[in-house]
Amino acid sequence: MPRLRIAATGDSIVTRRLSGLRHDGFADLVDLVRSADVAYTNVEFVFPGRGRHPSTTFHGTHLGVSPDLLNEFQWLGFDVFGMANNHATDYGTDGLLSSMEELERRQMPYAGVGRTLREARLPVYVETAQGRVALISAGSSNARLSVAADPGINDAGRPGMAPVRVRKTHYVAEEKFDDFRSTLSESGVNVAAAGTTAPGIFFPYPDMNVYDGPPPGGFAVEGVFFAPSDRPRVETTALERDVEALAAVVREARTQADVVLVALHCHEGIQGRWNNEIPAEFLQPLAHTLIEAGADAILGTGPHMLRGIEIHKGRPILYSLGNFIFSLETIDSFPVEVYEQQSMDLSSTSADLYDKVTGYKDEPRFWETVLAQLVFEDGECTEVELVPVVLGRELPRSRRGDPALADAEHGRRILERLQGLSDPFETKLQIEERDGRVVGRITTS
Repeated sequence: MPRLRIAATGDSIVTRRLSGLRHDGFADLVDLVRSADVAYTNVEFVFPGRGRHPSTTFHGTHLGVSPDLLNEFQWLGFDVFGMANNHATDYGTDGLLSSMEELERRQMPYAGVGRTLREARLPVYVETAQGRVALISAGSSNARLSVAADPGINDAGRPGMAPVRVRKTHYVAEEKFDDFRSTLSESGVNVAAAGTTAPGIFFPYPDMNVYDGPPPGGFAVEGVFFAPSDRPRVETTALERDVEALAAVVREARTQADVVLVALHCHEGIQGRWNNEIPAEFLQPLAHTLIEAGADAILGTGPHMLRGIEIHKGRPILYSLGNFIFSLETIDSFPVEVYEQQSMDLSSTSADLYDKVTGYKDEPRFWETVLAQLVFEDGECTEVELVPVVLGRELPRSRRGDPALADAEHGRRILERLQGLSDPFETKLQIEERDGRVVGRITTS
């Protein structure tokens, strides 16, 4: 197999045209994407068209834009797209179906969503002169509405995403557990072990990914498990049937492609928190399982910031590539309940919302990232090159979120931070100067 270069980026939230931009560092970044043999990004929004119906279950805010903005990805040079993320059904299953049709009409190959669960889990293949590349996409950060379903008797199935369903358990000190349960019970919380009085039904109206019962001796409260332990902690575990299903798809793709990529969208971090730099407890075992099943690289997205990089059996696991395009603040509109949850007037606009909600701008880690270039020779990943990218946090809203290559000073800070995040995985980045900028390099052997 000839030398193959894959450009991989993090989350792309595009709310305005990029094809007219000419600012410093942008054109060179576009050249890097276009020059790759295969370029990948995670599309973290939907494009349901007019007359859309907002979903009642959503994370953060609804993200729906005009389908015409898909043309910007083609202009940028991207070849394949991950769609398994927590915004897939922001406008319901019909909005997702419309989005898939828009991608198909433009012949933009995507993975991670489908008209059924089987279809959502399937690999998509990209043919190049250097070899055949498979992409599999799945996500852990989702409501039950987002999960695709296979057909059954009298059912046609349900459009949705390929899930990694996660169970979160709070382990309480053994000597305090009975008092804890009694306190909850006295306040009116149902602490029956199964959650309801119906055997086998864990929650009366579940909106969480709950398919198994609580740990031995524990109980369930509205989608969260509590159990006694001599080591108090919060722990997340992936649903084994989802792990097995993804591993089976990876094994199939291994027989059909020269390079197999798996995109995992996981907002969850350590101790059950979202959007932090340390991956949740379930993520490393999941990534290792998929590598051992035959994946050549794991491309993580979700927390909107960088996470560390691990080399497992000579193959890279990029736990999060952060944001790549983040023009979130110039989205045209939101459903009225988004304003309602902020106690705003229901006639408010998206501009009003971001005048009030400034947390995105206030977090520097949302606005710096890397473009990863994975080099494959004879079917093996021999090198990972990391190109620092900035998203213009200091710029006005009209330009904030547009990516550009970082200058040498800022780029070095990004790579040094990424090195610190990678230290727990014993991964070493070599920082090199090139044409007035810097890049990070990891050798996998």
